[in-house]
Amino acid sequence: MAFYRTNLPTHELVLGMIYTTFFLLLATNINSVQALSFNFTKFTPNALMFPSGITFQGDAQTLNNGVIALTKRIKLPYGTTIPSTGRILTPPVSLWDTAGNGYGVPTDGLVFFIAPQDTKIPPNSESQYLGVVDSKNTYNQFVGVEFDLYPNSFDPNTKHIGIDVNSLISLKTVKWEFASGSLTKVSKAYDSSSNTLSVVVTYANGKFSTIAQIVDLKAVLPNKVRFGLSGASITGFAHDIHSWSLTTSDLKTTASSALDKLQAIYDN
Repeated sequence: MAFYRTNLPTHELVLGMIYTTFFLLLATNINSVQALSFNFTKFTPNALMFPSGITFQGDAQTLNNGVIALTKRIKLPYGTTIPSTGRILTPPVSLWDTAGNGYGVPTDGLVFFIAPQDTKIPPNSESQYLGVVDSKNTYNQFVGVEFDLYPNSFDPNTKHIGIDVNSLISLKTVKWEFASGSLTKVSKAYDSSSNTLSVVVTYANGKFSTIAQIVDLKAVLPNKVRFGLSGASITGFAHDIHSWSLTTSDLKTTASSALDKLQAIYDN
């Protein structure tokens, strides 16, 4: 896409055969934004210790084959359910510098979110609540992009990708043409000059869909935040993360740049 510059933060995801990128178009003249960098091509317990500082919550765990399972992998008898929710989080990073000159970074489904540094799995957040909101409250402080396989009462009546702010009632959605074995690319861009979060979905056949929403991150989130991945299921549906890399840079005279990539697998 012509409006994406090459030096901007990127966030890549593969869900089975799903590929996504994430861009944060940052303000310039950021003076002292905290840098964060890691690169996991395979997950082992030792690799997740300090200094990378990846935090596990709920049922998330590292498997023997070197992937992270966000939810329990269980073969359940027909008609039975077991709630399972798991998340992984980066260490805290700063969204903007202390002078306030701009932004510094960046069987139901997954959600990629930015939340306050003390974020925890809310109670009653299994299944359609994706581990980010309490079913009895349905509000929490986060900005996210959800990949939702199952339409619930507050969802459009289709598999969809949604832009969420403090709620899973998405501000904007686009149909998710999820199909096993097909490649879908989802590009998300945030432009801090216009406070616009955009999502572009490109399918294997070359067709694409776009959505955009104005979201002022500085008004919604505190300065100290974590990037997170959250999955939830009640049917033993697997949400597996196969690789993840993230880099945020401190560039004193230009926009901070970041690279955030991950690979995930959906398995029945």
